[in-house]
Amino acid sequence: MKKEKATIKDIAKYAGVSIATVSRYINKTRNLNPEVSGRIQAAIEHFNYIPNDNARALKSRNERIIGIIFPDITNAFFAKIFKILEELLFDHKIFLLLCNSNEDGEKEKEYLYRLLQKRVDAIVIAPTGLNPDLLSEVNKSTPVIIFDRNQPNIIADQLYANDFDSCYQLTQYILDRGHREVAYAIGAENSTAAQFRYAGFQKAMAENGVSPEHCHVLYSQDESACRQEFRELLLQDQISALLITSPKKLNWFLIERNQLCLKGHNPMLAFAGYATQNEFDICDIPLTGILQKEEVYASRLTKIILNRLEHPNGKVRISELNLPFRKGNSISRIDLRKD
Repeated sequence: MKKEKATIKDIAKYAGVSIATVSRYINKTRNLNPEVSGRIQAAIEHFNYIPNDNARALKSRNERIIGIIFPDITNAFFAKIFKILEELLFDHKIFLLLCNSNEDGEKEKEYLYRLLQKRVDAIVIAPTGLNPDLLSEVNKSTPVIIFDRNQPNIIADQLYANDFDSCYQLTQYILDRGHREVAYAIGAENSTAAQFRYAGFQKAMAENGVSPEHCHVLYSQDESACRQEFRELLLQDQISALLITSPKKLNWFLIERNQLCLKGHNPMLAFAGYATQNEFDICDIPLTGILQKEEVYASRLTKIILNRLEHPNGKVRISELNLPFRKGNSISRIDLRKD
């Protein structure tokens, strides 16, 4: 059950002073007796009280504000989900504050604190994975909704995909086509989505007897470094297939592939990956991959948000999306290589 947020009245009562005195202490409008200041500070710490932001007073009774913390708003996947969310929630007089953690745990922590200062009604977050204890603590007073990245140790509403199973299925399909020298472009280091996908990949490789030395993991996250790695793979003939685990990286790969084709090269590297409809549309050959529909994510997330705001003490909802698998020609069948 959620704890009621402490008010300035609670602080005043605990400290044995007037509300006006607490207000003067918080806003530093008057010097107070050190003993009185000490009692007020002790009360604030006792209740874990965060001073209300003045802007909150401007919010009408029928309006609510949701804080959104995404790890990379330059990622078209997150950007489109935010756009759809904003449109769906606007009619409910629910307004969004967007924050970009940039996969930085300290930045994420600071944004959490600032959103609590704003007294938001809930926080939706695709977490970096670096602040689980803080998220659990925040969730005691302000509803936290975990998005995209499963956090099994946090008791909160969560929406994420079947990352382990989908990557296992995709890897198995690649291996069934005869590929044994496989490169794998991994996601953000602390992202649980990336971790579950990599675990699914490893399981499929192990079950098919493919030794670790035949697995070439690409760890780069920077666009320039990723595109350089993709360019080198496209120009070589040792690795026969590439699995890319994020739509953003797949988009970078397709750019490099298209540029080489325009220069007269004919890349033979087979490829597959996680993609939004955009990557399926721009690929010059039918793409094999796992489809991530932003509209589905946003619609499900909207329902979770509305339910939590309507029932703040209701049952926690854990939702796992089963992502559709699309078979195309980008993974071609080859003969198994002989020793």
